[in-house]
Amino acid sequence: MGNTKICATLQHDVFDTFPADWHGRFDSVSMYYLLHCLPGEMTTKAKAIKNAGMALKPGGTLFGATILGKEVPHNAFGKKLMAVYNKKGIFSNTNDSADTLRSVLDEHFAKVTLEQHGAVALFSATTPRSS
Repeated sequence: MGNTKICATLQHDVFDTFPADWHGRFDSVSMYYLLHCLPGEMTTKAKAIKNAGMALKPGGTLFGATILGKEVPHNAFGKKLMAVYNKKGIFSNTNDSADTLRSVLDEHFAKVTLEQHGAVALFSATTPRSS
């Protein structure tokens, strides 16, 4: 980051397409600890992933991490926290799995990496597929 200054900011709903002048604008887009907080199933969250891909320059990378809710090892505290946060609507990840995330990423990007560490999936994706 160094002396880099913020040139512009955008407050935007990730489920809505970015303005045309933001398409192909970024070298990278981060979704660290975002997806598990978005409402809906992973198939609904796919819209946010697709939109992020539209904002990438050629060769740009989407990357992030998300807490998975399905088929992962949560300890007792984690299970309780997941139950409370999902009930309150803070999280919406009860059915999010590494397989569903990979499927969505593969649908929208040609190159995908995904690693699962405990209950967290780390991912990166490049080369958005055209719609």
